[in-house]
Amino acid sequence: MDNNKEKNRLEDISKSGIRVNIKGIEYKLGVLTIRDLADFRQHIKSKKIELVQNTIANPGERIELISKILDSAVDETREMGTMEGVCFLLWKALQKEQKEITLAEVDMMIDLENIGEVSTILTKLGGKVDAPFPEMKKKKQ
Repeated sequence: MDNNKEKNRLEDISKSGIRVNIKGIEYKLGVLTIRDLADFRQHIKSKKIELVQNTIANPGERIELISKILDSAVDETREMGTMEGVCFLLWKALQKEQKEITLAEVDMMIDLENIGEVSTILTKLGGKVDAPFPEMKKKKQ
């Protein structure tokens, strides 16, 4: 029964989004998708590469570090808790309804006073993710 309630709630959110008030202005947020999370991973990697390019003078060392960044996995859970992560994901959710909004505009919406609240809202937008192939779990021997 609870699964049906959760499914219905998520269907309602995905159809209508949710309305939030940020700094006195009401916005409508759309549901984050797998594509949005893939964009998030790429954004995080590009920010790390930009940092290397701006701080490492030695070209060989720079290439080696960039290669490591490209080959590494992104810890989405950890990154979602950063200011950069919250801003980017809020931007992706806002773009569902406000197509013209920029990342720079969203960056101005988030501050230390509201980052926790916005982060909680974004967590709810993603819904609950079940294992895609539960039947493939390792059997205990």
